Amino acid sequence: MFEEYLQDAYEFLLIAQKSTDDREARRYYRAATFYTAGAIESFLNYVAESFAHAATLTPHEIAFLNDKNLIYSPDKLKVLEKTEYHKIEDKLKVLIKRFLPTLELGKTPWWSELQQFKDFRDSLVHPKKSEDETDINTYHKKVSSGLRATIQGMNEISNGIFKRPIRKQLLDLMPE
Repeated sequence: MFEEYLQDAYEFLLIAQKSTDDREARRYYRAATFYTAGAIESFLNYVAESFAHAATLTPHEIAFLNDKNLIYSPDKLKVLEKTEYHKIEDKLKVLIKRFLPTLELGKTPWWSELQQFKDFRDSLVHPKKSEDETDINTYHKKVSSGLRATIQGMNEISNGIFKRPIRKQLLDLMPE
């Protein structure tokens, strides 16, 4: 799914860029924002499922990536899985520390851009104003930067985990 979401985000970004109507452009920039955010979450779910099937990480790491927590039940005398949602950035940090141990997040441009994009996305999901007054140029910068950072991050993590980049067709979706 993450591949389709990236493609959708890119298409919505292109439509927004071509629009001459600000209201319509904002609509498509928002759609691109939500699809980009969905792409990184879907990518993480794909990675987590891969590890769950391969069982190559510790049970606690796999549970964490799959939004679970392992809890010992004294009543049932066994370990139970409890749903426990974890932040996307925390899951990314787990994967980065495990598979890209020399990567310094504070010095990694895509990480900083991804954090800024997350804040932007959050401002759209939880608006504080009744009207969207975001400037079209700001939308363009934030969405382009966020999509680029998402693809760069996915690619770097894929290289670290699977020892290969994401597909070239996805890398070609990076805005300049």
